[in-house]
Amino acid sequence: MPEIPMQISEIISVCCLKDIEAWKITSSFMVRNIASKEYRVIVPDGEIEAFIKESPPQFKVVGESRYTEQFKGQLLQLLPQDKKSQYGWYLQQFIKLLAINDNEENAIVLIWDADTAPINKLSFISPDGKLIYYKGTENHAPYFETIQKLTGLKKIVSFSFIAQCFPVKVSWLNELCKGIEGKFKMPWVEAVLSQIDFAAPNSFSEYETLGTFISHHHANEVTYSDRPWWRLGNTLLNHVAFLNQKKAAELSKQYDFISFEKWERAKPYFIKVSIPYFFKIYLPSLFNKTPNRHV
Repeated sequence: MPEIPMQISEIISVCCLKDIEAWKITSSFMVRNIASKEYRVIVPDGEIEAFIKESPPQFKVVGESRYTEQFKGQLLQLLPQDKKSQYGWYLQQFIKLLAINDNEENAIVLIWDADTAPINKLSFISPDGKLIYYKGTENHAPYFETIQKLTGLKKIVSFSFIAQCFPVKVSWLNELCKGIEGKFKMPWVEAVLSQIDFAAPNSFSEYETLGTFISHHHANEVTYSDRPWWRLGNTLLNHVAFLNQKKAAELSKQYDFISFEKWERAKPYFIKVSIPYFFKIYLPSLFNKTPNRHV
């Protein structure tokens, strides 16, 4: 059995221009608080230059077409007209899975949601070599219907693997994909697409699929963290722009990481965000020759 490295080989995030304001801040926290040999963000090809400009130098910026060309046409065709808006949501999940395989078989990769800021120093490998998983609270039945069709496996843990981040050994993903290909006699991406009920909303989760497989087949090689994290960062801080080092240090006593998802906006937005943003962020930036990175 090959020796498993005790370090993350690569952190992978997927992002796009509409989330670049959050990315400018969350990515700086990533390189500061999570050690990795390499860092990579995958973006639409036309947005590469913008992300090179706004990302920490540790990040390699890669165009998504190297992954999406093989399946995006099929995905678009399978999505019903009233579900076309979910195209990007499905797309980014397959990009992550395909990107993991750019690494060596014995590597450990960390998938990290681009809108999430780690505000504590984090480790995802325990001293005895087990991968550490955070817990979420979602329980979306269509995810597990798809998982059972693909693998025959049922959920056996009392929590969700959807927790903004997911460490995985490349060999585990390859094992899952090989099993799916053996069962359906076709490439695993095509097999997964063939089993998703696209008429139902949000019927696939890469985190839950991998997590369910790992909890069945590699239970002795993982451990679970009860450390708290917070999903509603915009409600907590009103806007990601207000997350600076001082505020992160305060919040790190309560949480390990905070997510700033687009759908969640502080209300009333004008009073809680627009006015403070103008005076605290925009106005000071006019007097600074060097842009304020907030971290």
